[in-house]
Amino acid sequence: MAEALAAVKRDLGRDAVILHTRCFRKGGLFGVGGRQMWEITASRNVNVQPRRVRPLGPSVRRSQSAAPAVKVIDGPAVLPEPVAATALQAPPAGEELNRQVGALMQMVEKLVRRQEHAGAPAVPEELFETYLHLIQQEVAEDIAAELVAKVRQSLTGDQLRDKALIDARLGDLIASMIPTSITTIPPAKGRPHVIALVGPTGVGKTTTIAKLAANIKLRQKRRVGLVTLDTYRIAAVDQLRTYAQIIRVPLKVVTDPAELTEAIDALGDCDAILVDTAGRSPSDAERLDQLRAFLQAARPDEVHLVLATTANTKAIERAMERFGPLGVDRLILTKFDEAVSFGMVLGIVRRMNVALSFVTTGQDVPDDIEVSEGRRIAGMILSGTLQ
Repeated sequence: MAEALAAVKRDLGRDAVILHTRCFRKGGLFGVGGRQMWEITASRNVNVQPRRVRPLGPSVRRSQSAAPAVKVIDGPAVLPEPVAATALQAPPAGEELNRQVGALMQMVEKLVRRQEHAGAPAVPEELFETYLHLIQQEVAEDIAAELVAKVRQSLTGDQLRDKALIDARLGDLIASMIPTSITTIPPAKGRPHVIALVGPTGVGKTTTIAKLAANIKLRQKRRVGLVTLDTYRIAAVDQLRTYAQIIRVPLKVVTDPAELTEAIDALGDCDAILVDTAGRSPSDAERLDQLRAFLQAARPDEVHLVLATTANTKAIERAMERFGPLGVDRLILTKFDEAVSFGMVLGIVRRMNVALSFVTTGQDVPDDIEVSEGRRIAGMILSGTLQ
């Protein structure tokens, strides 16, 4: 596939872009067997100027006409610019090859759809691979285009050929887009510093709150109390009770807002109180109203929304929409060690418009939690790995 794309670039120049791609089989019987073929149609003078990849197979067929080409698949389609229609043979090479080719096809088709809309951003050829990497890392397309445009504006032509320089500039830009917040426990002023964690079920709130409690006590040397509202899951209460016993902090279990107020008063000699709320489905309006009543009783100084980086985009967006109005002012992202990509962080922090406070990178208590750092997350997005 890469050689065919390179042929398109040779024929049509650096500004050539893919307009259409098609995968089909040639030969065989009733669709079984035969050779897998790829057909690529490209043209000049469109908004996006992509860097083309080099093809997977040897057989290349392209238009030799210098006049505007007519491409026929299931009927004629006259194109306004000279077009190279390229087909190439790619013999089957296992599931991994098919997966990679399929992912590339989806990416190219997505870019084609974007360019069809008026005002689609121009992507310089020198930065097209950078743009593709951001998309592969699940950076939202508008954010990826914004980052590439800023890199283009800040670097000269020669600098745009220096990948290390491009990555350094991109890292600076990504880090600047991730606001962070460090939780510090202020000196006692008659009332403990109350921190509440909220979020959907299954994101790791209980483990995260145990990590926070251990770090505040063992590393910051402050007195900590725990309160749990998660009486719906006996196992969660037992889990937090075990953690509380290990790190030797008091734990209160409450069932209604009045008991929560009493529990906070009873823990008045603590420097900080961490409140573990029950996981709520973003679709359960009644339970969310109950959670709102608990938070009003707790009067927390900080409300952290806990989201898992392993969740799909729609689930994350739904959680942000429903939990955001509960007074969320910080964000904790969990399960970085299980994430397949990290670019969604940029979309989450932009959508929530709150600071990222902590990220978790495993199950170990108290070690696998980190104060968020924009530079570190930028490195994860650029490398595609947990650094």
